[in-house]
Amino acid sequence: MSYIQSLTVFLQVAEEGSFSAAAKKLALTQPTVSFHIDNLEKNFGCPLFTRTSKGVSLTIYGEKLYETTRTINGLVASTHSEIQAMTQGSRGRILLGASTIPADYILPPLLARFLSEHPGLTLSLVTGDSQTILKRFTQGEFPIAVIGSKPDDSLISQPLWTDALVLAAHPDFKPVSGTSPVKDWLPALPFILRKESSGTARSALDALARLGITADDLTVVMEAGSNQAIKAAIMNKIGVGFISAWAVESELAAGQLIALPLPGTAIKRQFYALSRQPLRPACLETFWQYLIKQN
Repeated sequence: MSYIQSLTVFLQVAEEGSFSAAAKKLALTQPTVSFHIDNLEKNFGCPLFTRTSKGVSLTIYGEKLYETTRTINGLVASTHSEIQAMTQGSRGRILLGASTIPADYILPPLLARFLSEHPGLTLSLVTGDSQTILKRFTQGEFPIAVIGSKPDDSLISQPLWTDALVLAAHPDFKPVSGTSPVKDWLPALPFILRKESSGTARSALDALARLGITADDLTVVMEAGSNQAIKAAIMNKIGVGFISAWAVESELAAGQLIALPLPGTAIKRQFYALSRQPLRPACLETFWQYLIKQN
């Protein structure tokens, strides 16, 4: 049997101490109230009320059910409040996937400001290279993502920030003559590369291709899985590497690293925000609108 309506009737009878008073409060007939209580007593196999000429009082079994029913009502009421808050966008959890540069350098202050403005929300940030994040997004693991490569046109996306890549080196690195053709000296440099699934690697290799240089032409001494690893390797004089200007801004300013000049225009790439519609709960739509206004 369904207990919801019967427990509501039971609770009212217990608090009113009378079948007739409970019936009046619930706008039911007294036989209907009796029907619900009789069904509960048959189901539990014990009397829930002691009936007297003055009304009814709870038995020891009824007291236990009364305690549990009040707990159930409290849970239902609190769940109702939480759901209402979720529909209004003031409560909920945001799951966000982001590639490493946005996750490490761009998003933290933005997320801090958003959470301070929405104290009832929580956020989980999943990081990885751009292709990994894109794959997990398309598999439905999170509703919003930020990546450093252009997504397929079939996906809902918005351009965000522009990133510049620099060819970073240790200050002790011997400068290359600016008069020599880049194809003469660049392939001979000891290179530290990100794996190709990263947005940084793809943008760097695309830029080199425009200079007539392929990945096979490079002297690769190390492959690294993160921007932090590349930066540490460069600072330890292992080699040179393409890295986001966001990642080495302070090191370049402090003279701990230098940027080797390359011919042509600066190497730039775009970050994109992706969303899977419809965004529910409402806090996801709130965050999405906040995010796409940051470009």
